[in-house]
Amino acid sequence: MKVLVLNGSPRPDGDTAYILNMLKKQFPCNTVFETLNTFEAGIRPCSDCRYCWEHEGCCVRDRMDLLWKDDYEVLVLASPLYMSFVTPPLFSVISRLNAVWANRFFLKKPDTMRAKKGILILTGGGDGSPAPAVSIAKTAFRFLNASFDPETSCIYSLNTNSIPVQEDPDILSRMENAVKHIIG
Repeated sequence: MKVLVLNGSPRPDGDTAYILNMLKKQFPCNTVFETLNTFEAGIRPCSDCRYCWEHEGCCVRDRMDLLWKDDYEVLVLASPLYMSFVTPPLFSVISRLNAVWANRFFLKKPDTMRAKKGILILTGGGDGSPAPAVSIAKTAFRFLNASFDPETSCIYSLNTNSIPVQEDPDILSRMENAVKHIIG
């Protein structure tokens, strides 16, 4: 099994990284993980150039090739919450999925992305709602043909200013439930 992780956190040792490391331990030992750190990847956001209205794919060539390769069974979106939303570099990646929509709508290109499963990891310490981040994640998962249910496939720790993620009493059960949903 291959898992593609889109890590939207700027902190290599932060709360999101902690959950990702714990998550990796829940999968079988032969699972291959490929991680794209969106803060380091330099992926530009969609500029609405409309190339994808008339041509297959996106005209921008960058690290998005990891998503377009479509050789993974599980997609993990991981992000701390910034004003109740995913981080800007992760959103840049998601905005580029506009090419998938445009190819379907304008070019009548059928969905060719293989079926996969999605997991969403969110961390946050403020008082905002994760609803906007969950909403955009649902869209990303849908465009990439990844089944996702926020009730079973979302791992979150949202009170990290008061309770460190390492001490979150529910984090392990959320993680076990998500992985059980993925691998059965």
